[in-house]
Amino acid sequence: MTRAQLILVLGAIALVVILFQLPRSVVENEQLQEVTATESHSMEIPQEVETQINELRRLLEEEDNIDKKANFAHSLARRYLDYGVVDSAASYADKIQEWAEGPSERAADIYFTAYERSAGPEQAKKYALKAREILQALLDKDPGNLVVKNRLAMTLVVSENPMAGINMLREILVVDETNRQAILNLGLLAIQSGQFDRARERFENLVSMDSADHEAKLYLAVSLMEINQQSQARLLLEEIMATQDSIPAIKMMANDYLNSL
Repeated sequence: MTRAQLILVLGAIALVVILFQLPRSVVENEQLQEVTATESHSMEIPQEVETQINELRRLLEEEDNIDKKANFAHSLARRYLDYGVVDSAASYADKIQEWAEGPSERAADIYFTAYERSAGPEQAKKYALKAREILQALLDKDPGNLVVKNRLAMTLVVSENPMAGINMLREILVVDETNRQAILNLGLLAIQSGQFDRARERFENLVSMDSADHEAKLYLAVSLMEINQQSQARLLLEEIMATQDSIPAIKMMANDYLNSL
């Protein structure tokens, strides 16, 4: 499977948009490689969703309570993010943060997802920075919040000090060696940097922790395909296709990979 095919197939999962926007110098062994990026694009918003957006706008304009206004703004932003309209979504995060008395988890959520779904590396860096500032403040208030720490780490890997993000993910695993998100993030970084044996180890760990983790199975299959272990990859992909509870996007990608074998 070529790098271009990998990008196209994995691009359906939001986190992997981050993955292929990261500088390829961000690898676990700190080996320097070339920089690469991918692009995502906004989709046409269906009429029924436009109706929901207009109603949320009306409710937002008529509401005086700041907390309720922030809820409406967050809901509006999430609608836009679902269809890749990241700049419109981020404008609502700006409002939420203006209204907040301190760092807003809702604004951080929007900025981070905007970072995930940005159309290119410059836009991604802009929203990563906005997310990072709030996430750092949230982590300062609650140092044990590993969800915030995972997100902060993934914004740091597109900063001027990318290894700070890698080290932060490793710190999470020192505290919680079974932290799924940290293991997943490190595995995705390993795939992105071409360290497929290392990626295989990460995803094998996740599958051993939860045999129903179909996302981890998919990435494990990708790693195996890249190290020419197609028969093992096929078995994993067939397992994903045979289950009823797989996320549709994961099932679609598994099917694409099966067809390519």
